[in-house]
Amino acid sequence: MADRTESTAPDYFSHIHIILVEPKVPGNIGAVARAMTTMGLSRLVLVNPVEFRHEAEARWMAHGAGEILDKALVVPALDEAVNDLALVVGTTNRTRGIWLSPIQPIDVACAELSAVARDQHCGILFGREDRGLLNDELQRCNVIARIPAATTYPSLNLAQSVMVCAYELFRQSVEAPPPSDVRLAEHRAVERVTRRVHETLLRLGFESTPSEETFLRSIRRVLRRSLRLEQRDVAVLHKVCDEIDAYVDRRSGSP
Repeated sequence: MADRTESTAPDYFSHIHIILVEPKVPGNIGAVARAMTTMGLSRLVLVNPVEFRHEAEARWMAHGAGEILDKALVVPALDEAVNDLALVVGTTNRTRGIWLSPIQPIDVACAELSAVARDQHCGILFGREDRGLLNDELQRCNVIARIPAATTYPSLNLAQSVMVCAYELFRQSVEAPPPSDVRLAEHRAVERVTRRVHETLLRLGFESTPSEETFLRSIRRVLRRSLRLEQRDVAVLHKVCDEIDAYVDRRSGSP
């Protein structure tokens, strides 16, 4: 590992968003802010959080990171937090699951995120203190990551989890990961083409079983997690759907 003469964060750290979903304890938000500033991260996004800006506990736990609390972006829903991001890493302490496999070690996930963040905005998603991220929220992530632990039932608190991830990102910056050579499609674009593929299939007579949402999850898995869609890939998929829709329209208008 190369040594830094100065412990400064690289410029591309401004592209990395730390996203907390429904944090319930103001002190935890403050502790996350402190962990972030220690490792040179500055973009904190909170989805439907508890009141924290005027809570003494949050300020005390932030201890020098009050500016991150002041500038934190608060949004009511997860999609608003991730819509403009090219890569989203979701964190979990699960080891397997029908929608979650494969789950990567956090250092592998941070290496991929660091490469993409050189040129595009990315994020790491952290769940609630009591139950983490829900399945629907994890399905909106490109990568699912887990922090390895020497225990059968690992349970890091929120700030500890953020600190481990922030350290891995800083370590990756020291080792200078090569920048990604692709322009990944943003979350909103992938979600839009996911629904477009589903709508086009319905026009062909396809039946979503056992439910439309279940099949949408399957499409998301293919497009968002199994693949890393570039912007041009999304355009190609829309073109395919255009051609199928045009064919259906011609057929429906013929005798």
